[in-house]
Amino acid sequence: MPLSLKAKLETWAAALKAYDQEDFETALKLFSRIPKSSIILTNMGLIHAALGEHEAAVERFIQATLRDSYLAVAYFQCGVSNFLLGRYDLAFRDFREALQHLRDNQTIDYEQIGLNFRLYAAEVLFNRGLCLIHLNQLDEGITDLEIARELKVTKDHEIIGDAIRRRGKGYTVFSIPRGICYRPSEMKLANTASKDYMGEARLIAAIDLHDTTTGFSGPERLNIGRSASSEEQRAREPPTRPIIPRSASMNDATRAAPSMITREDD
Repeated sequence: MPLSLKAKLETWAAALKAYDQEDFETALKLFSRIPKSSIILTNMGLIHAALGEHEAAVERFIQATLRDSYLAVAYFQCGVSNFLLGRYDLAFRDFREALQHLRDNQTIDYEQIGLNFRLYAAEVLFNRGLCLIHLNQLDEGITDLEIARELKVTKDHEIIGDAIRRRGKGYTVFSIPRGICYRPSEMKLANTASKDYMGEARLIAAIDLHDTTTGFSGPERLNIGRSASSEEQRAREPPTRPIIPRSASMNDATRAAPSMITREDD
């Protein structure tokens, strides 16, 4: 028997509680009971990655993109897991897809659909450049890093210049920080009878390089290929939670909480 909306959200909340307590196996079991939207599949991929199970993470991220082909963050995290598996050719393709779905925007802000994360073009380009360097395409890789440096936004991005000087040696990829995943708001949990919030995330806020407003620009709306709902079009409020610094990667050995990109020992 299908879960009711109330049961879905209660299960989601229980899964998040287990995740926050680092009871990852329980979190995965609970999420597996919920119908597999792109949001839920992305959460499961993030949990597998936190466990160091990057093969399983890749499978979930791919499933998420099959349900929502515009979900740039799922391509991005799929690339992170493929990079950590040493599959640099596949990681390159993932980051290329993520960049394509940024659609010439500098930033995509996922806060309004429950993910406390901003995907930056600078980080996608940096990650893609590292893949090229590992594929022995040094010049092309450094070019990506140089473009990423021009697009830097946060303090964490200052590391890009140092990576260029060191020709990418000893650096790893930007990633969603540990502990970040899609979460329903308290308001949604309190109003479970009013609307189904478990659906696909069709459109999220973006910040154009030449536009200071949130939401896709006029031409971008024409090119998106999907019509945004009235609620999505109205979702222009600034994030209420602080953006957590980017992580370098998920540490498979220690599973320690990362804070920003790091450099490995030479």
